[in-house]
Amino acid sequence: MTLLKESSITDWVARMRSSSLYAVMAGFDPDDTPGVGTCYDFMNRVIDGPYHKLLPGELRRSLFNAGRHIRNLKGEKEAAKDEINPHQSQSKRLVDELLASSDQARPNDFVKVLDDLLMLLGVEPSIESGLLANVEHLVLSGDGSILETAASSQGKPTCACRTEGIFKCSHDRSYTSPTAKWCYDHHHDRFLFGDRYYLIVIHRSGHDLPIQFTMPGGNESDYTLSLKALDRLLKCLAESNKNIRITVFIGDGHHDSYAHYEYLDKKGIVPIIPLMESSGKLYPHVLEYKGIRMDQDGTPLCPAGVRMRHHQYDKNKQTHVYCCPAKRNTHKDGKSIYVTHLEQCPRKQDCAPQSSIGPLVHIKSKEDPRLFPPLHRSSRLFKDLMGLRTANERGNSVIDSYDVDGRHRNPDYGLIRLNLIGIVMHAVTRHTEAVKEADALQLFVQALGKIGVQFPLPYRDTG
Repeated sequence: MTLLKESSITDWVARMRSSSLYAVMAGFDPDDTPGVGTCYDFMNRVIDGPYHKLLPGELRRSLFNAGRHIRNLKGEKEAAKDEINPHQSQSKRLVDELLASSDQARPNDFVKVLDDLLMLLGVEPSIESGLLANVEHLVLSGDGSILETAASSQGKPTCACRTEGIFKCSHDRSYTSPTAKWCYDHHHDRFLFGDRYYLIVIHRSGHDLPIQFTMPGGNESDYTLSLKALDRLLKCLAESNKNIRITVFIGDGHHDSYAHYEYLDKKGIVPIIPLMESSGKLYPHVLEYKGIRMDQDGTPLCPAGVRMRHHQYDKNKQTHVYCCPAKRNTHKDGKSIYVTHLEQCPRKQDCAPQSSIGPLVHIKSKEDPRLFPPLHRSSRLFKDLMGLRTANERGNSVIDSYDVDGRHRNPDYGLIRLNLIGIVMHAVTRHTEAVKEADALQLFVQALGKIGVQFPLPYRDTG
């Protein structure tokens, strides 16, 4: 159903009953295909997770999501503001919790089932086929998007205000979605009533492949949603025993928080995150660097007030070294030498004649990891890696083509559909690459052989 981009379960059931081919492709006897209710029952079984005996008063997740929910959208928004601690950001508090529970296994729920399915049916086959190589050094990027709900944003009044001529009141309303909220969609530049999801993708060989979807429901910020997604992904990769390791993570300005740098540093991942445009002038808050003037992005200024050149990053000492902007390397008579360009110095003089690259400034990354990440923002490699962040935009564009927006009121149904899309994206990409090596008929015969069916006619390779 997902492969054929059929977004309606009702229409898909009708197509299977009208075409034996679709029924067989889906694994059913053409004379015994499931009904619409059976398809939803299947998703409910997944949502409820592994079977367990219910405790007194416990309600299965699928039953909780069904029916109507009494909510107050304005009250929920105000409550979220009240939870914010002015002395500790939400992302910082979350990082402390995640790092404290790093050794704990993932909860054995339906989210774990979906993560493992995408890994088993999407990522691992792509690794085995050679599509994803060098998985010991993965470069990933993450970004949030909105999945529009089929539930009404107006809700059903629970009060009698309308009978009294009051059409706008602050009373609770009844909604068919337990979590949907108004969210701003930057990709389409409009507000949508739905749930925010977070997508982490791998960009390899011109392909953008999903490795994880996270959608807890509601309008959670990327500041915290990204950290939860990364933590769950790292645990999933560790449990897969496939020697898959994340070395670089790329995010937009909504990931620019000290909490992200702290978490990524603890996990040994290099952050590729730009400074927020609204940051204004930023300076290290460490007294050790009080005498050093800084540009707004943290780059030290030389005594003449010019941005210094980033010379190197000492991994052992975790220290950035900045040098004189007027002294640059060149090659002469087969040798590498540094030449001083005094005409480019406002003072027209060498501030450190005893040094070939001085004056020098040494700044430890750990003192202010946000301003001085391991890979400096002025480096060419940082800019090249930052360019890969568009993989998320392309990935979300492909997801849009599957027309899953506005198909479900239940956010858990939406998360299942997103993971199915992820599995199909891997499969389609593998097929696209395989066609480059073999023609379509050869692949068709191979596919029939895998399911134990012999091709009815002698096959000849005509070149």
